[in-house]
Amino acid sequence: MIRAVLFDMDGTMFDTERLSMEGWLRAARAKNNGLDREHFLLFRGRSIPANAAAFASWYGSEELYYEMRKLRTEYIQNYLKENGMPIKPGLFELLKLLKKKNLKTCIATSTKRDQAEQYFAQTGVKDYFTDTVCGDEAEKSKPDPEIFLKAAEKIGEKTENCLVLEDSPNGILAAKAAGCMAFMIPDLVPAEEEIMGVFDRECASLLEVAEIIETWPDVPQN
Repeated sequence: MIRAVLFDMDGTMFDTERLSMEGWLRAARAKNNGLDREHFLLFRGRSIPANAAAFASWYGSEELYYEMRKLRTEYIQNYLKENGMPIKPGLFELLKLLKKKNLKTCIATSTKRDQAEQYFAQTGVKDYFTDTVCGDEAEKSKPDPEIFLKAAEKIGEKTENCLVLEDSPNGILAAKAAGCMAFMIPDLVPAEEEIMGVFDRECASLLEVAEIIETWPDVPQN
């Protein structure tokens, strides 16, 4: 029985992956660097050190990665200050339903705690979650299952009783390695061939996830 839902954040809860991609591409132009959309997509769901190492393998410099990341972060912060956080359709409908059905919830994001807390404050989502785990609280990044194992432990549930909502291949692989059920909700690109048959179900949006969970029986009180 599913007793908890673990949420990826960027690209699943918030429409921030598009902002991040635009920020990286702007930084690449500013630094006359060749980073493109395909390389950016490989960043999704992974830790900063892992992405810095990948960037260095492509372009020979971790220092340049951090310089560009700073420009990318400035772009995102300026956008959010002017426009607010773009919320994925169905997020609050789903969160209210999960609360109604007495399902525990946890955010498991590769984003660092300080930045994630800014997002929580801007949107008011934290009140709906049992707990949160951020990228700087896990030693290994997705596709390693560590962050989902930590999330399940934090809320006191076995991983086989957890459903993970993810938009990236790395996240899906991490969820299944942890022993969770996993729903794929594609964001920037359709579900890649490499994970076809890995996730349990593909959903067009969080609204579709809510429609599925609406049919589940209520979870008994502990």
